[in-house]
Amino acid sequence: MSLYEVGIGRPRRGAAWRWFLLHPRVDLLWAALAVGAWLALSAVLVQPRMVEGVAEDARRTLFQTLATLSGAVAGLILSSVSMLVNVLGKKAPPGQGALPLERLAPDHRRQIGEAFLSVIPVLAALLVAALAAILVEGDGATGVWPIEAVVFGLGVAAALGLVRMAWALRRLIAIATS
Repeated sequence: MSLYEVGIGRPRRGAAWRWFLLHPRVDLLWAALAVGAWLALSAVLVQPRMVEGVAEDARRTLFQTLATLSGAVAGLILSSVSMLVNVLGKKAPPGQGALPLERLAPDHRRQIGEAFLSVIPVLAALLVAALAAILVEGDGATGVWPIEAVVFGLGVAAALGLVRMAWALRRLIAIATS
């Protein structure tokens, strides 16, 4: 049985995985821990923090790429949400048995929607932070590590949100084809 009470032929996931999937708000905490570990490792190894020691053109390209990807993925998610609303709202014709997705409880529908919608603000913040990093760093020979830490933290949080969204899509496919 899956989280949505539909058999999909796979063993149940561990409690830690289930907790991660159901708590999208904690992504920023995981991201802060990852950035903190990176900064601590940089201090121990006596290396430049974040990517402040990387050449200006490479840093600028990195932040431009992150801004482009976050904007494009946010747009894709918004399009997917409109399709998701149509799919989850579809009802079987009268006299026919209920469609598999009709059997989802309202809580499960909410969890699927949250998996999609929780990543959009993080992607928007990543877009703004990456553009701010480009502007703040300007033509400087070294980067500004606090803004870089924010960008990378948001990048990690966005990646975690995308993992959760992929899980929700996988569940929807499993339910729809059961």
